[in-house]
Amino acid sequence: MPNWLGDCVMAMPALRHLSDVLPDADIYLAGRENFRSFFSAQPGVAGFVPAPEKGFGNILRGISETTRIIQGAGIDSDIDVGLLLTNSLSTAAWMWRTGARHRIGYDLDCRRFFLTRPVPFGGVEKTWHCIRSYLWLAKMAETVTARENDGPPAREVHPLGEYLIPSVSVGDDARAEAAALVKAAGIGDRYAVIAPASAYGAVKDWPPDHYRDLVVKLRREFDCPVIVTGGGGQYDTAEHIAAGLTGVHNLAGRTNLDCFVGLLAGACLFVGVDSGGAHVSAALGLPTVVIFGITNPSRTRPTGHRVVTIGDGEDRDVKLSTPEAREAAKRVLQAISPDAVLEAARKASAPVTETATP
Repeated sequence: MPNWLGDCVMAMPALRHLSDVLPDADIYLAGRENFRSFFSAQPGVAGFVPAPEKGFGNILRGISETTRIIQGAGIDSDIDVGLLLTNSLSTAAWMWRTGARHRIGYDLDCRRFFLTRPVPFGGVEKTWHCIRSYLWLAKMAETVTARENDGPPAREVHPLGEYLIPSVSVGDDARAEAAALVKAAGIGDRYAVIAPASAYGAVKDWPPDHYRDLVVKLRREFDCPVIVTGGGGQYDTAEHIAAGLTGVHNLAGRTNLDCFVGLLAGACLFVGVDSGGAHVSAALGLPTVVIFGITNPSRTRPTGHRVVTIGDGEDRDVKLSTPEAREAAKRVLQAISPDAVLEAARKASAPVTETATP
């Protein structure tokens, strides 16, 4: 599985497709340890395999322990197909070490040696939404399995509209942890969630002053408390947004991944930037507003029936790590007004009239 929450959500349709077309298969998900509960809660998952952290050094150290890891996950037979939704050489090397007979992934990062079926990624594939990219790899796994079992020819991925909107399940423990946090904070059953910060920082993040203006408007418009979330390092930003405002609660640093997902499962609205939280919210069917600055939404935007995106990736060729990107992002994000985001929240919360697919 991918390394980031948003990408993992976008991979859920591939998981669902494999579960549907290979109902007798035992499907194990490999990934970061902090995703264990999230992955295990998803339908069709037989178990979880902790994979080494990203980076070739970590993978090399993990290779020597791979057999023990596989056996510890409860896999007591040979692996028929290993499907790589990551694009790195290091994870391909790790999958090779698992002994999977068929190893399928995109032909990237000089990893052809480790793959039995390298899938081209150089033409139209580059323009696909990530959901389609993951589904195409799932289709390759289905094709390999059907050929070995003399099964029917694989169906095309692209007409499968029902697979193009992810859905996620939330475990009981995650819901209970979030409910306890909400109760301890004195918040009722109905609340909105704001996630103002991303892993990329300022190059993706809408200005905190805009968020502060927005939460006041949301409180008045939707008549519910607003929860500001984030990691421990984002506490000061969340406090700047929430300080002194009635009904606005700073819970940054108080949620792990499971609790955060549980928190979203109980929300009535989500507003945030291009990040994993937005993808989870959309997959849960929440009214979801996603603010894009210079990042390109064509491949990574959350999809769903109640998702509204703002921004279209103005400077799409700018690398996010450069000073030029920071300057461009500051200009573009500053120009998106709180009133525009409020209007997007109204639209997302309106009755569903059409289907959004990537």
